Amino acid sequence: MTIYKRTNRAKVVTAASLMCAALAMPSMVSAQTLISTADGDVQGQINAGTREFLGIPYAAPPVGPLRFRPPQPATPWGSTLDATTYPPGCAQLPTLTNGDTRIENEDCLFLNVWTPDPAPAQPLPVMVWIHGGSNTSGSTADFVPFPGYEGMRLYDGHFMSDNRDVVVVTLNYRLNVFGFLGLTELAGEDVNHPYAGNQGLLDQRAALQWVQENIAAFGGNPDNVTIYGESAGSFDVCAHVVSPMSTGLFHRAISQSGGCTVGTQSAEDSEAAADVIAEAVGCDLAPDRLACLRAAPLADLLDAGPLVALVGEGTNLGLSVDGGFLVEDPRVTFDSGDLPKIPYLLGANSDEGTLFFIGSPELTGEQYTAELLSRYGAYAPEIEALYPPAMFDTPRDALIRVFGDSTLVCSTHDVAKRYSRKRQKTYLYHFARVPPIGFIELLGLGAFHGLEISYVFGSAGSPTASDTTIGETVQGYWSSFARTGRPRLPDTLRWPRFNSRYYKTMRFNAPNAVTRQFRKAQCDFWSTVYDTGAF
Repeated sequence: MTIYKRTNRAKVVTAASLMCAALAMPSMVSAQTLISTADGDVQGQINAGTREFLGIPYAAPPVGPLRFRPPQPATPWGSTLDATTYPPGCAQLPTLTNGDTRIENEDCLFLNVWTPDPAPAQPLPVMVWIHGGSNTSGSTADFVPFPGYEGMRLYDGHFMSDNRDVVVVTLNYRLNVFGFLGLTELAGEDVNHPYAGNQGLLDQRAALQWVQENIAAFGGNPDNVTIYGESAGSFDVCAHVVSPMSTGLFHRAISQSGGCTVGTQSAEDSEAAADVIAEAVGCDLAPDRLACLRAAPLADLLDAGPLVALVGEGTNLGLSVDGGFLVEDPRVTFDSGDLPKIPYLLGANSDEGTLFFIGSPELTGEQYTAELLSRYGAYAPEIEALYPPAMFDTPRDALIRVFGDSTLVCSTHDVAKRYSRKRQKTYLYHFARVPPIGFIELLGLGAFHGLEISYVFGSAGSPTASDTTIGETVQGYWSSFARTGRPRLPDTLRWPRFNSRYYKTMRFNAPNAVTRQFRKAQCDFWSTVYDTGAF
């Protein structure tokens, strides 16, 4: 089903218009930074070896009557759009990556493009990044949240574009209440979209449609698009792989830390979350709940979001089986094999759980057992046998490993196993590098959740020569995969295809290595738990 469609592809502006534009531009701005899109001209800027275009609208502002609706086409602009400033993020509560700033903004459906300077002679692979943040926070303008890296943008695409000859696109999408409200009334509002929820995923899809229609003007190849993302972005990439609504909009996929065979809620749970929101803002008894919610103050809706977590397990403001974007539980789709034939690269970090337990107290053995019972119920004895405290420095470390594996490491492995069983090209990695940085060592973070992002983007530099090498290798594999569908580099380790029998993964560390059986026993166990639908 098409959410919206335009009939014209973007074209590079004519030579005459380029000459006129060049005469009107300051001398430090290249004429090649003036591009014509389907909605109007955009004026970018030079950033090192790239042309950078920031804040291009890919859909209409989802405000007023468009709040909670599927994304609508952007309104064409008449005068040239200044595309030299990062766009505002979508509404969200304070986080480390947004500078602990509360963002109260709904006009946020923008994307950014980095493409080599000068313009490439041949169309280049396109890599479209979907940011993380639990689908409740994050933006393309996020900062590197580490001490000593103040002011650095986490998802700055110019390093990858310049060094690896690819076109990089990053995008904002609606979050939390605004991006994942499964209110029943929404399903009856639009005959062309009789579903509720997953608005944020539809935004991402609209951005991919924009890429198909416009990226050729920036030197990109619309027939060679890779989607990649981390954390929530990783889950979202996985959702696009299984969604029939996204088929044909991309040709390769990379998931970094997270697989959608876990944590995707039912339509009923999504509706329950929407009911909580409606009650919290005083719309539960309104004659027209949807109209009431559209009129509700943005701040009130934003503050209501965290209340959903109090409802219980399985209820959240996130991915849901809405019957449209996700027609069934992703496990069913993966196991049926009714999937596009695209290469898929996935992986996770060795110490995914540590970031979520900063400042948590130490545990005794008895407290560890009690925590497992509280979190995992009847599965607790099996989990403790698989993660005995004696295997770790402390019982707290054991709990951290359980959490990291169950939510991120093994959910990623689970998708890889299911996908590879259908003879699909699948590549699995684990990122194990712990850089010698003081705060990482002080907090015992290890190879924590999100650490690999700065290696993928090259956005935070490298503390040592080893880290420089690892970063260059990661970027090389990622761009090679985007270019050919295979992560291959000359004079570098051959990355084998993954299958459940041999369980070979690429380990990123100093040195890199191909390993076997990395956490296979643990992840095989968690896959059986996922199959019960209890997680």
